[in-house]
Amino acid sequence: MNRLKRKGEKMLRKRSKIWLLSVMAITGALLVSILFMTGCGTNTAETAAAETTMAEETTAAATTAAQTAAAEETEAVMQFEGKSLVISGSTTLLEVSEAWADAFMAKYGGEITVNGGGSGVGIADMINGTNDLGNSSRQIKDQEAEDAKNAGADVKEFMVLYDGIAVIVSKNIEITELSINQLSDIFTGKITNWKEVGGPDADIVAAGRDSASGTGEYFLERVVQLDKTLKDNDYGDMILRLQSNADVSNQVSGNDNCIGYIGLGYLEGVSGKANTVAVIAEDGTEAIMPTVDTVKDKSYPIARDLFVYADGNRYSDIAAAFVDFMLSDEGQAIGEDSGFVSIK
Repeated sequence: MNRLKRKGEKMLRKRSKIWLLSVMAITGALLVSILFMTGCGTNTAETAAAETTMAEETTAAATTAAQTAAAEETEAVMQFEGKSLVISGSTTLLEVSEAWADAFMAKYGGEITVNGGGSGVGIADMINGTNDLGNSSRQIKDQEAEDAKNAGADVKEFMVLYDGIAVIVSKNIEITELSINQLSDIFTGKITNWKEVGGPDADIVAAGRDSASGTGEYFLERVVQLDKTLKDNDYGDMILRLQSNADVSNQVSGNDNCIGYIGLGYLEGVSGKANTVAVIAEDGTEAIMPTVDTVKDKSYPIARDLFVYADGNRYSDIAAAFVDFMLSDEGQAIGEDSGFVSIK
């Protein structure tokens, strides 16, 4: 669980310096003007007094204008000062949400807390009223929607990014591609040795996600159940059920003979420590690597949408502003910097 409690103090100090420099510049320009006039022979007592008065009045007016502008800008920047926002849910969206929160607080103030826990936790927290926004790497389930209705929640859904789920293997496994069907057989436990898919004679150690994970739920339906065509399929008993993308990354990169899956945004973290496998769709012959481009054009077969959920009955102004920020050009750029794909 990671809590963020930072504010826009640096920006305020910066804007105060700009205001002081502006006043100093105006005052300096007026003094230079007076000295110039003096050098041109206009230095009578009356003229000097009049010019001094004019300079003081102009400086005072400029100071007032600068103060007003600075106050208005500060008010706009810190419009959510003293307000708080709690976000929980998908670990896939955890790091990018932290980045969004940092950028938002620097511009607008407020206090934002970001927790993980998994998509199921985020949606349950939204229904129970213990968060303001619930992150989810899958769409809300029918039962969850029914629970929300029974609890009196007015569910609002926002699609915020696209993501691909990358399949990774240990460095000692030099297999470069696998089909959806082969992946299904591996994660159900039908295939247990790497030699069955062209690898070494070694037992497969498969790492998946736990039941609270939206990533694990999506992989189950899309891959293990072959796009829900084999609904009786489930993860095999020997599959490691881990809590986060980081746990899967560490398991695969730190041990031999492993396979696992992680969100596209986590691939950079295992670069050089694990191998990424290209995936062949059920009806395809070409193995596709997970990249921003292949996720965006839907050619990569294990890609999905990422969501944020809110209860419309508790949809505060800071929550609405944060959602707008996520969907803005700046927010989407932060998403791309975090390894995801913009919806724009």
